[in-house]
Amino acid sequence: MPEINEWNIRKYFSSLFGPDAIVANIEELGQGFHGTSYTVTVKYSGGREKKYILKTLHAKGFGHDYPADRANVIIRSLMDSNMLPNHIKVIDAGSIQEDNSLQSIGKPEEFFIIMDEAKGTPYWEDMDAIRDRNTLWEDDEYKIKVLADYLASIHSKKYTGENSQELYKRVVRDFIGHGELTMGVIDTFPAKLEFVNEKDLVEIVQKMIEWWSKIKDLSHRLAEVHGDFYPGNILFNDKELVLLDRSRFRYGDPADDVTCLAMNFINYSVLAHGEFRNPFKILLESFLEKYLKSTKDNEMMKVAPLFFVFRSLVCIHPSFYSPEWMKSRGFKDESIKNINANKKKIVNFAKNILNEEKFKMDKIDSYLSE
Repeated sequence: MPEINEWNIRKYFSSLFGPDAIVANIEELGQGFHGTSYTVTVKYSGGREKKYILKTLHAKGFGHDYPADRANVIIRSLMDSNMLPNHIKVIDAGSIQEDNSLQSIGKPEEFFIIMDEAKGTPYWEDMDAIRDRNTLWEDDEYKIKVLADYLASIHSKKYTGENSQELYKRVVRDFIGHGELTMGVIDTFPAKLEFVNEKDLVEIVQKMIEWWSKIKDLSHRLAEVHGDFYPGNILFNDKELVLLDRSRFRYGDPADDVTCLAMNFINYSVLAHGEFRNPFKILLESFLEKYLKSTKDNEMMKVAPLFFVFRSLVCIHPSFYSPEWMKSRGFKDESIKNINANKKKIVNFAKNILNEEKFKMDKIDSYLSE
């Protein structure tokens, strides 16, 4: 945690209230479960004196593990507290910079980020081509090796900090309850769908909770991850791999990234052909073989079902993988016509894999069956 020193506090309050505001005293008020508070006494011209509370958040537990989590709490307080009658007034919020200086956020209404332009061809186009020519080329094998090697490389960076147990429990918990993950995705489904009903979804979530209980203590698996390693976030600029939109977790279970790409191979084949077959079967086998050979992660398949299920629910989402999306990707009319029947097979996959002790490549056909 960056150090908050007297000089930086004085400089910050002067920039906030002007040069006539003099910090007369700084005192640590105390530490609670969530953070540390300081009383800052400011004297204004004319003799008026006022006390302010400066608060920072601890970096451990309660969903505050990453700086972005703590920023979320701070910004929410800044934007929401003053809207509530009788709530103490929040004056400002800010960040502690790398040089330990304090910088104001100001009075935000919304937020934005700026990024470099991504140059390259989305991996979707490779999958389209593989589907249409119904065979793999040398370049396909090259790219699969790049993808497997990349994941093996980042997943080799394990996290062993003192909060690793809490952080891994959060990863497993969030895969069920987070607003961008299982429950959040389910809550955006329309009320009635031909291929899944509420009973199916309740059954899936209940089984996922059982999986939470089984794997939540495997904190030795915590590693650097991308978090949304699917073809839309994967580009190739000639031979160079380019990635977009790292999501949710700085550290997570490697199975998150592996199952994300793997499930898209399965889903793409099912949408195109009504079954999981070559060349996508060969593509998945090659990807897993190369990855597992590099990582020697013998536990991967034992935790994979939980993560496969979330990716399955994304694949059946009527907004993400819709008839319009299929048309834009060049799927045949017959495939588009059968989308609901084929999405039902992905629902079967989710339900069946949760009853397995581990994911087995040679059982994918049975997972897709009723």
